[in-house]
Amino acid sequence: MALTVEQITTAEDDKALFDLLSAELQRLLPQEVQDDPDLYYRTLGSLPPGLRAMAGIYFFDVSMTMDSLAWHFGNQHDVRDVGETLSGLRELELTEIAGYFEQTWKFLEPHRAALESGDFGGKEFGDWLVDIGVQELTDPWDDIIEERSEQGGEMGLLSSWPVYARKYPERCVVAV
Repeated sequence: MALTVEQITTAEDDKALFDLLSAELQRLLPQEVQDDPDLYYRTLGSLPPGLRAMAGIYFFDVSMTMDSLAWHFGNQHDVRDVGETLSGLRELELTEIAGYFEQTWKFLEPHRAALESGDFGGKEFGDWLVDIGVQELTDPWDDIIEERSEQGGEMGLLSSWPVYARKYPERCVVAV
């Protein structure tokens, strides 16, 4: 059953609302859709702006929890991923983080072939990031993003989901 504005506005707390939003994303983007990149991006494009943004930043949150801003682009370097993440950060009003993300991508864009091929001139990825200078560029931003993630508690950057949904519930439901 599709998520409704009423469910969003009556959710008892942020955790309950986050669970509703997550369930809706799982319903709309089941594993078989996620496993087919072309189908995934077509489906993603049909989602309401809020849900699309939430899906767009999910893997960024994972990267920031496990790695760093620079490392994220080793994990998610497809231009479609980059575009969805940047748009998602902006839509969810994570403007400062979106700026850091965009600057990092602009720095890495000339290195896109290396990112896509995984060929870092015989170097480990982390060493390559240091050698090209992107790690030094992003280290201070990692600290800022980490602080913002910590403010979100257990949900990290995904804590922006319930905040956004309460502010713009109509942007988080499929029109019927």
